Amino acid sequence: MLYLLSIFTLFSASFSNPDVPKKTNLTVEVHNVRTLKGAVYVALFKPGKDFPEGKPIEGKKVDATHERVQTTFSVEPGEYAIAVYHDENGNGKMDKRMFGIPKEPYGFSNDFRPKLSAPKFGDCEFSVSDGGKTIRIKLDKISG
Repeated sequence: MLYLLSIFTLFSASFSNPDVPKKTNLTVEVHNVRTLKGAVYVALFKPGKDFPEGKPIEGKKVDATHERVQTTFSVEPGEYAIAVYHDENGNGKMDKRMFGIPKEPYGFSNDFRPKLSAPKFGDCEFSVSDGGKTIRIKLDKISG
């Protein structure tokens, strides 16, 4: 009996290792997908990364099959920011006009709407707790 108790204690200790970071779910809902073609790209950034045009810590590609699409990241609790764009023509990149103005719909966490330049991380920053989080981002409708 003591032998079984020792094995159980050893077995359960391996599941509560404090050195292993806890992960939780971050669900991102992207609203206002205006054309049901192409794909929506969702880029996840941590502080100190080159937000929003640098390399994200993780990215997801979701087919644009509905006016609202979603994806989920498995993350450690902490601070994050998200940049999203809808690649309507399926060429795998954000098409831009003169002076770098986006041609395709885009959005950021906190539904931040930049005026004359790309947003800073702090403009779009949000926290994810141990209980996870769901955020919603509305794509800007681009005219022209």
